[in-house]
Amino acid sequence: MNIEQLEKGLLAKFAQSRIVFWQDSDSEFLEQLSELSLTDVQVINLDEQSSFAVKHQIEQQSTQQFLLYSAKAEPIATRDWLFDIRLYSQSFYADSSAMLLNELGMRMEFRQLIGQYKKFFSSKQRLAKLKKLLPANASATELELSMLAVLLKVETPGFVPILQQAMLRIAEDLETFSQADAIAEELQKFDLTAAFTALLEKELGYLTEPEQGLNLKSLLFKLMATDFYHALVSAGVDANSRLAQSFSQLLLPVSSQEQQAGRKRPAFNSSKRAAVINFISSWRESRVLNNSYNLAAAKVQEQLEIKARLADIAEPADGSTRVQPELLLQAETFEVVEQAIITMLARQLPAFDSAEVEAIISKRLMGHWCYVSEYYQAIYKAIRSAKQFYDLKQKYAEGFQFSSAKALYQAYENELYRFDASYRVFCENAVFVAKAGKDVLKLTGLVDDIENLYVDWYLHDLAIAWGKLVDQDTLLKNWHVAGVPNQYQFYQKHVRHILDTTQNKRVFVIISDALRYEVAHEIMQQINDEKRFKAELTSQLGVVPSYTQLGMAALLPSKALTAHLGARTEFKADGISVHGSENRQKILAAYRGIAVKAQDVLNWTNQEGREKVKDAEVVYIYHDEIDATGDKAATENLTFQACRDAIDNIKDLISRIINRLNGSRVVLTADHGFLFKMTDVTDTDKTALKTKPAGALEAKKRYVMGTALPTDDYYWTGKMTVTANLAADGDDPEFMIPRGSNRFNFVGGAKFIHGGIMPQEICVPVMHVRELDTKAQSKHAKLPVNVVPLNSPIKIVSNIDRIQLLQTEAVGDKYKARELSIWIEDPSGKVVSAKEKMLFDASSDKMEERKQALSVTLSGTGFSRTTAYKLVMLDTENNMKYNSFTVTIDLAFEDDFF
Repeated sequence: MNIEQLEKGLLAKFAQSRIVFWQDSDSEFLEQLSELSLTDVQVINLDEQSSFAVKHQIEQQSTQQFLLYSAKAEPIATRDWLFDIRLYSQSFYADSSAMLLNELGMRMEFRQLIGQYKKFFSSKQRLAKLKKLLPANASATELELSMLAVLLKVETPGFVPILQQAMLRIAEDLETFSQADAIAEELQKFDLTAAFTALLEKELGYLTEPEQGLNLKSLLFKLMATDFYHALVSAGVDANSRLAQSFSQLLLPVSSQEQQAGRKRPAFNSSKRAAVINFISSWRESRVLNNSYNLAAAKVQEQLEIKARLADIAEPADGSTRVQPELLLQAETFEVVEQAIITMLARQLPAFDSAEVEAIISKRLMGHWCYVSEYYQAIYKAIRSAKQFYDLKQKYAEGFQFSSAKALYQAYENELYRFDASYRVFCENAVFVAKAGKDVLKLTGLVDDIENLYVDWYLHDLAIAWGKLVDQDTLLKNWHVAGVPNQYQFYQKHVRHILDTTQNKRVFVIISDALRYEVAHEIMQQINDEKRFKAELTSQLGVVPSYTQLGMAALLPSKALTAHLGARTEFKADGISVHGSENRQKILAAYRGIAVKAQDVLNWTNQEGREKVKDAEVVYIYHDEIDATGDKAATENLTFQACRDAIDNIKDLISRIINRLNGSRVVLTADHGFLFKMTDVTDTDKTALKTKPAGALEAKKRYVMGTALPTDDYYWTGKMTVTANLAADGDDPEFMIPRGSNRFNFVGGAKFIHGGIMPQEICVPVMHVRELDTKAQSKHAKLPVNVVPLNSPIKIVSNIDRIQLLQTEAVGDKYKARELSIWIEDPSGKVVSAKEKMLFDASSDKMEERKQALSVTLSGTGFSRTTAYKLVMLDTENNMKYNSFTVTIDLAFEDDFF
């Protein structure tokens, strides 16, 4: 060490005190003492003067700076005449370890520790990085953590981020685990292996094998196995079962009964197991690191043969026994668990209770594998819809028994539409699943079962019941259902009425081609889940045949609607053709209205849009998503995806109208609905009529129009003057419609059809949407459900415990689901547990079915039963604190078995 370094170190000490002791016990710098150039500092060699004389001099010269040098070791306090001066002075050491400690701002008591890591400090680059990470007045543990952070390139010198980085590197090569070996070699090179393994033992209870040394592959396997084992036992798997016992040699912390190299392994410790679980959870949930977790979990589940181990749960020996997916409910460690739960549900779905299925799906949708994969999300959504279908079927096990066409129509409007809705959502997600990967829904038979039930039971039986009532009530000769307006009354009933009876000066009408009633119902639900708007849905009895040109014509204002037969059928409103945008514009102009396309409205700027509509009382907006997709053979398989797109588009359109065009009233309707099935058309879907009849002017899959048409028991016939209120001064067209949901045999079959009189085709939605004022918003807004602990006060008696929570209201018309992030914190606000996300979305009226168990995993030690901890609930929708409850943590035994 040169003179400049000595002087620099000494001056740093004099900046803190006027008196500095230098104990050069090895006499290493005695000869250089006289060469020091320290301005205003008096150098005294303590070995050449009496301590009394030195003490007297120091006390006489109270402002003088003194360097008190000795080539001997520091005397013990009881033999040191200068001990009192040492207490308020500074000590200087000039060996390399001491200089490093000075540079790092650490106490000299760590000189020996610094000496252990000479290889680490041989690099100026490592030293510079260490100085940035090392906290002030660092302890020995903090120094070692900081050195480990430097080696592993971690910005935070904490045990968890260091171990996370190690796992991240290991995930880079899981075939040979070369990175695990590289990390171990690097730690060995810089003598940090012992420090790292000591931390592993202290924090996680992981003990290295003496003959192997540090084995990071083994650590990875034990971390994940422990997390998985805990989840199984927490969900109800017997700890003595074959499945649970198969992990006994992989658990952390290890059992106290095991002996190795003459020393006992650490006893089971719940705080260490909680630390393991918290580490795996934080790694899995990290949006930066979760991909490395996924790769590592895939390798571990393969080598530990997790799928085979789950056979006792997923495939019980007794084939008649109902499987128990709830035993895997808490487990998120391995992806194969998600697959096992899905397989169990899909294979035996009708056997499960509805609330049980909802609870499982809600839990899993909030989990890791659904977060990282839309594939699993889609599967669970499909299963949920399938279960809803099964439940509805059970309700109508005796068939569709209604006394009149009106009664069945109202039943469809109120509940039966849910068959079509659940089938649509199931198929929408099933198609995504089939395209995205292995089609578990098909392989388990669920797709075929739902398809068969929908087509061969629901559509078939509904068609028979409806057909009998249509004949019984001679509905086609008197096309009215009491209490339900006809579609041709739309303008007067739903548009003119608003303008005449309210203060509204303008009404926006969205006409979405083939928007089925059940799709509109979903739009209404989504709108009503929001605060600003209120949507109310009714229906109108569609015209027959239920096809686009006639339905669109019926929705326009007119005094008389007429049909004109020729090369093609043409409809006129008050003498003006209803076909084409220009003609509709002419018709609406007579009623101070305009006709525009939905895409144009979405493309308008705010100013442009307001200018376009400023003189209009009525704005008809034509939207075409579903029919444009379903009515083409090339794209008809995408019908249900088109429904999803239509829902999103229409919501955007309504928002644009109200927010940017100053619209306060929007009416949504359609020209007709539709029938659709995923399977190909077969002969049973067709009528016995094999040739186009004489007199037919227009023949489609679902209807024939013409004059002097034949009659038969295989189809219905009627007049459009009755079913569409056509005026007598035009032609008098007739129509033919196959009974039930059939197609005509002489026209190419298709999965997407409309034109007939099935409820799905003629129950046409009419939805009114209006903006609410501030007062009305507060009354209309759905409140998130409330969540409270089932037992109060809350007491936790183990590092890994459970708290029962109750959703106090059912999700429905008044309440909506609430998603919470929940944890425990101490009085200073420090989080002392893992954070758990939970979704409370139960719709059951039974309180028992609205309970959920919160898994609490504490982090750290030193909990006091006299401290008031808090269970904190954060609403993830607004990221605001929702509620908190006092918690007592009374860990009677920190080293407990469970």
